Amino acid sequence: MTPLIKFTDLYHTGIVVEDVDAAKAEYSDLTGVTWGPEGEVDMPVCLPDGPTTVSFRFAYTTQGPHHLELVRQIPGTLWTVSGPGQVHHLGYWCDDVEAASAELTRRGLPLCAKIGVDDPDAAAPFVIHQARTGAYVELVDAAMRPVIFGGQS
Repeated sequence: MTPLIKFTDLYHTGIVVEDVDAAKAEYSDLTGVTWGPEGEVDMPVCLPDGPTTVSFRFAYTTQGPHHLELVRQIPGTLWTVSGPGQVHHLGYWCDDVEAASAELTRRGLPLCAKIGVDDPDAAAPFVIHQARTGAYVELVDAAMRPVIFGGQS
């Protein structure tokens, strides 16, 4: 059986933190990683309660191909600190986010967020579903790779 999501398309592990700069310093000190793509951006997001705009503060490690992503918590959303040592989400490149998202929903993984759109019926470049284990699965349109990493993988 062909898997819906290929493990080899896993490109980042996301951790929600209270302080991105403090977390960057800690991981750099512990592991020697350096930080590349980072920023703060207001993005439209469709949540179960309806569309809203959230301010994402994020940072990715320069080292890859598997990256660590730190995301500043956003109270009242799924991007909250759930406790020490908790991985928030696994991010996968995806060639057809809309079709894969529909299949995840069909398989019982609820759609928790569509990022980059303010219309719940619009196709989004990023979607987040929640696995039965509690972890989130983020599907990211593979066309976003150069936008996020600027030619790096």
